[in-house]
Formats: sequence, C-alpha cells, structure tokens
Amino acid sequence: MSAALRGFRGRALAIAAAGLTLRVLFTLLVARHHPGIGDFFFYHRSANALADGQGYIDPFLSAQGNPYPSALHPPLWPFALSVSSLLGGTGFTAHRLVGCLAGAVTVFLVGLIARRVGGERVGLIAAGLAAIYPVLIAADSSLMSEGLYGTMVAAVLLAALRAVERPTVGRIAVLGGATGLAILTRGEALLFVPLLLLPLAWRGGKRARVTRLAAALAAVMVVVAPWTVRNWIQFDRPVLVSTNDATVVAGANCRLVYRGPAIGLWDIDCISKVDRALDEAEQTARWRREGVRYARENAGRLVAVVPARVLRTWGLYQPAKGAEQSEGGARWMKRAATASYYLVAAAALAGAWVLRRRGATLLVLLTPVLVVTLSSAASFGLPRFREAAEIALVVLAAAAAGRPLASRATPPRPA
Repeated sequence: MSAALRGFRGRALAIAAAGLTLRVLFTLLVARHHPGIGDFFFYHRSANALADGQGYIDPFLSAQGNPYPSALHPPLWPFALSVSSLLGGTGFTAHRLVGCLAGAVTVFLVGLIARRVGGERVGLIAAGLAAIYPVLIAADSSLMSEGLYGTMVAAVLLAALRAVERPTVGRIAVLGGATGLAILTRGEALLFVPLLLLPLAWRGGKRARVTRLAAALAAVMVVVAPWTVRNWIQFDRPVLVSTNDATVVAGANCRLVYRGPAIGLWDIDCISKVDRALDEAEQTARWRREGVRYARENAGRLVAVVPARVLRTWGLYQPAKGAEQSEGGARWMKRAATASYYLVAAAALAGAWVLRRRGATLLVLLTPVLVVTLSSAASFGLPRFREAAEIALVVLAAAAAGRPLASRATPPRPA
C-alpha cells in the first residue's frame, strides 16, 4: 500500500473515490433514464438561467425578456449547479453529476465524524457504508437538493463534535457558518440553530457564554443575511430563506391529505391557481394563509394527520407506498434503498445504545433525527426528507459494527 493510503485520511479519501465511482456509474447507467418531476426541473432550469445572468428566477413563470424573480428554494443548490452550467455542463446528466461530487464529499466527512465518535476503525466502516448505501447513492444522483444538503449536514455534525470537545468561540463560529450553509441549501436546517448551535454555544464556562452565543448567531447571519437582504429588496417584504414553505403549507393542509389513503401527504390540487398579477412573495403569502386557515378550521384532524406525516417519513406507515416515493428512479433501486434503510436504522439503534454514555456526542448525532421529525410533523411525510438523519444513522450504525473499539474510545474532553 502506498504511503498516501496508509493514514486514515488517505484511506477515507480512497473510499470516497470509490463512492464517487459508484454514483457516477449509477447516474450514467440508470438514473439518467428516469427523469424527475417538479423541483427536479426547477433546479435544473433555474441553474441554467443563473449561469445565463438572469439571476434567481422561476423558470416556469418567467417569459422571454420578462423574468419572474424567485426565492422559491434556497439558493445554494442552484448556485452549485450553475457552476456546471458555466463550464458547459447544462444538461440533466451533468447536473446530476454535481450531486455525485457532493456525495463523495459526504462520504469523506462521514468518515471524519465517525472517527471522532469511535476511532479510526469506526470511521472507515462509516465511510464505507456511506459509499455503498443505496439511499445516499439515489439521493446524490437525483438532481434534488438532498445530495448537497447531506454534505452540509455532515459538515454541521463534524463542527458540532469539535465544539463538544472544546467549545471555543472559534469552533462555535465555524459551527454557525456551517449551519448557515445548510440553511441556504434547505430551509428546515433552521431547526439546527435552536436544537444544536445555541445549546452548544451555551455549554462551557460562563465567562465566555455571551461571546460564544454572539459568535454563533453572527456566523449564521453573515452567511444567510446577503440572501435575505436580496429577497427583501426584490419583494419589498422580508423573506428569510425561501417562499417554499407556503406551497408546503397549502399542499399539505386540505381535505385530500387530511383523510383517506393519502393522509399525511402533499397534493398539488390543494394549491389554488397562480395569480400572475402578484409577485412571488405576495402569491405565496396567499397560499400560506389558505393552508393555515384550513389547518385551524380542521385542527381536530391534526391528531391523526401529524403522526401519519412523521411515520411516512420514517417508513413506518404505508411502507410500500413510501418505497415507491423514494429516490432512485429504477424500481429495483428503490427497493434496495428501502431495504437497506431498515437495516441501517436497526443498526443505528444498536449504535445509539453503544454510545449511550457519551451524552453530548449522542445528542449531536440525534439532533438530525429530531430535525427530520419536527419538519415532517409541520409539513408532510416523504422518505427523501430523511436525508439529514441518514448521515447520523450511518455513523451510529458504524458505531455498532465497530463496537469493540467504540466502547474503548476516549470520550470527548468535558468542557
């Protein structure tokens, strides 16, 4: 073995390269023959429009010479795709390959996370599992934002574990910056601020507590504020990250998804028609009001609807339908992803038991699980919403597989 591959990082990079190869092969041989729907086309077209200098627009509502400014989705994933477009990769397959690159980075970061949790053996097991995990392969090749979101969540968890070991102002600021990037990829990452960032900033010596809290919030603001300011200027009203929550609220709160076999899902027929006289912020504000009004008028149904949403996301309600709704395109890949998820989830439960005495470390790894659960409860249930939690599940599963070393690993130094 060459000297470059003898160290942990070298071996983890080799595993990430293998993971990249698998993703590229799956994209070229399978995924590209299965086009997506909805947001799939939005990301693709908006990235090309951004590369053409049209800015962040809605590609469906824009007309030639009359762009329709948009903040329907956070900006980071279209921006990443636009780099491919600027280099000439404007097609669906080229954009899918950007997700494959993000997935390879995720594999490497998962290895680093798991090494901090249980040592080098656990780190390599986790990287290897992430490299071949069908759920992650399918997400990374889907052209959806989940691939990049997984990378950002992995960065957040790695920064959080470093802050657990030593909660300095600098490490807390890095965690805040990583959280900001995750927020600019998917809006539900805002939940990491109260659930992870601020609690870790609060830990440690009281003397620097205020400084750490200020650094945490400042780091998030430095990353997110330019996009928020752009939105405020564009729409003449505050839009923190995106307007997508309005279509989620409207589509997940109507008669079609409050009863019957589709309970807990989302339906486009729940959303009223677009009024072209309104800009996006005004239109989405109307949709948000409609969805909230229906939820209030039918609050008694939420005791059934909310659990159905959460259970759908975790594959515990109508699992066969959940398998159909998962990423992967080909039926065999969807089945492989679903089956592997249940195996990894079971191993993750064992891994959580192994790490039960590692309080802060285990809480960091369980935070994405809580984020996924809360965001599903507030929106609707879909397997791909598990992306943030999948990163933690892989690490926990590796901790169970490498139990002899994990149980001997030195816990992080207390603050």
